[in-house]
Amino acid sequence: MKISFIIPFHNEEKNCLPMVERVLNYAKKNSLSFEIIAIDDKSTDSTGIILDKLHKKYPKIVFPIHRKKNDEIKGNTMGKALLEGTQKASGKYIIWTMGDLADDTNTYTDIINKLKLGYDLVFGSRYMPGGSRGNLDPLKAFLSSWGTVLAHLLFSVQVHDITNAFRGFRKDILKNISLDSSGFSISPEFAIKAHLVGFKLGEVPTIYTNRIEGISSFKLFRMTREYLRLYIDLLIKQKILKRYSNSRTHVSSIA
Repeated sequence: MKISFIIPFHNEEKNCLPMVERVLNYAKKNSLSFEIIAIDDKSTDSTGIILDKLHKKYPKIVFPIHRKKNDEIKGNTMGKALLEGTQKASGKYIIWTMGDLADDTNTYTDIINKLKLGYDLVFGSRYMPGGSRGNLDPLKAFLSSWGTVLAHLLFSVQVHDITNAFRGFRKDILKNISLDSSGFSISPEFAIKAHLVGFKLGEVPTIYTNRIEGISSFKLFRMTREYLRLYIDLLIKQKILKRYSNSRTHVSSIA
């Protein structure tokens, strides 16, 4: 069973080397069959150069992807980076983990074990018992937690933290889900759509650590706007599908 670690980096020249080495050390210590897909997401610093050097050092393990700066989509494109890396992955299980050293590598084991138990999508949760938002800014924590609360109210998603991109899943479930978000909202979009399709969602507690080096591309206003647009769009589509399904049932009963 092979694990593909997908790690997006945007201007993370201070974090990309320790992040890749952190994953390498974890995977080797736990005797995993694995690969690291490291995405240079339109960086303007030396991130891409560092990832290329890591590929030369570990040519059979570390595979960099360089996303061009002339991409037609402006702003954060983390969603596109994650999807591109996932498409190139060869593992049965995928783990999305961020390049800013925020995610606890100890959580990898819990995610993998949960996937082996038959779960399709497993979240690293900051807000379930045993989890912690750590030193995450209180306002960011409030907005991210409310993204999950809204998903629970509108779509009956039962897990505690769908806005955290840190998660593991079976790669083949994406054959049944079309993800459209280019930025941060890919996290709740993936969760909600997987739930609506009927995949089995799970979660494990994790402890978040805010970045020490570099500048975050996280924008509160943009994230909030993306989430609201996504939820409204999914809600409208869900109502249309229900009406279509009900009309077909009515016609069938008349016939």
